[in-house]
Order: sequence, then C-alpha cells, then structure tokens
Amino acid sequence: METQTETTERKSVYFFWDYDLTEEDVRAILRGENEVEKIWVMSRILQSALWNDIWKFLTLKDVRNNFEKIQWRTPFLKELWAHALEVWSHV
Repeated sequence: METQTETTERKSVYFFWDYDLTEEDVRAILRGENEVEKIWVMSRILQSALWNDIWKFLTLKDVRNNFEKIQWRTPFLKELWAHALEVWSHV
C-alpha cells in the first residue's frame, strides 16, 4: 500500500509576482539582519502592494527610518510618499 505524502502548498504574495515568496518569507526578511534584502522587500511592498497590505508588513516608523534607502520606481512615488510622511507627522 502506498503512503500519501501531504504537500503543503506555498502561496506566494502577489506583490512578488516574479519570486516565490510567501507572507512568512517576507516577514522573515523584514525581521532579518540583511539590510539589502530588507530594503528590497520594503521597496516592493511600498510600490506594488495594496494599501491595506502595506500596513500588514510595515509600520510608519519603518517607512520613515528607511525612506532615503527605498528604491523608488519613479520620482513621483517618492514625492507622494514624502508628502504623506510630512502630513502624517503633523497629525
């Protein structure tokens, strides 16, 4: 009689469409020590994730502390986030 091996399906996050990363993979990178990987993940989240999903992974402090390191896809996105951070700092 054959034994069935249970396979665990990995569900990749949509904002890493070109990599096989799960939510846990993303969280592990963000908790890790590799700053280059952290900035890469933050950059992708800020520019490709839906609004509510951004805040599942990042905090406002994360964005503020790493703002100048983020690899912004366009100057417009950088300006938009800079404006948001300034507005939020006055609230």
